[in-house]
Amino acid sequence: MLASSPVFSEAVSIATTALKHRRDIRKWLAQLWKRLTKGRVRIVVFGAAGAGKTSLGRLLAGEDVRPEYRESTQPETFELDGAARCTVLVPPGQKSLRAATWDELVRQVTAGESTIVIHVVSWGLNAIEPLPVRGLEGFEEGMASEEVVRRFAERQRAQEIETLREYGAHFGNAPRTLSMLTVVTKQDLWWDHRDEVRRHYEGPYAEAVDELRQRVGAKNFVHKLWSVSLIPKNLRDGEGEVLVPTAQGYDAPLQLTNTERLIEIVAQEAEHGR
Repeated sequence: MLASSPVFSEAVSIATTALKHRRDIRKWLAQLWKRLTKGRVRIVVFGAAGAGKTSLGRLLAGEDVRPEYRESTQPETFELDGAARCTVLVPPGQKSLRAATWDELVRQVTAGESTIVIHVVSWGLNAIEPLPVRGLEGFEEGMASEEVVRRFAERQRAQEIETLREYGAHFGNAPRTLSMLTVVTKQDLWWDHRDEVRRHYEGPYAEAVDELRQRVGAKNFVHKLWSVSLIPKNLRDGEGEVLVPTAQGYDAPLQLTNTERLIEIVAQEAEHGR
């Protein structure tokens, strides 16, 4: 992507400031699924533990996105209420649980049973709870929390790419066009470093996406990238220490604007894949 990509857009409509968050999210979702009149849309969501998969599922189902983090150990299914024909399937992200849950969802993709694949990433700022910061890999006595988190996030970003390559290796067998969306969450935590974040997802991460495109075939592969904050909150460890505070200048209008665009993108992908 070009450096001018709107993925990390700062543009905020003046009208957005007057919107009520929950009311308008529900309105956007109703408009989104009203356009889906045939078939049943199935969305498979992949990503590491603590990246925001469950929060995304709740958002797309019109449910409240909860601020507390609860580790998922079983696949979760979210459906928009009423007559909407959409199912969001979210497996747990822990490596120890992937073999038991991800294989079936990969099978659904390769069998053409799932319409959209969403990969949730977070610039490596995955939830750390319930671990204390000293319980993270690489912690050394006397090391500042900021350094521990920096190393943790670097490892997580490498794993985001590894995860994409891990499940993407199977998607070349998909019988029809593969529509994939990468959602970079926790915008409120990395907003001050958005240029660096952009370079990563349009650089090293994009290289892994290109590998998948070559495997599936350029004509049969569509990928989009968007960033969002599903619920603004400080990144804390299991003892309540604030490790990464929300960025100054990141406000509700900006969150709403990017959330609305995310829903529009999912709607477009769902219509194409029916």
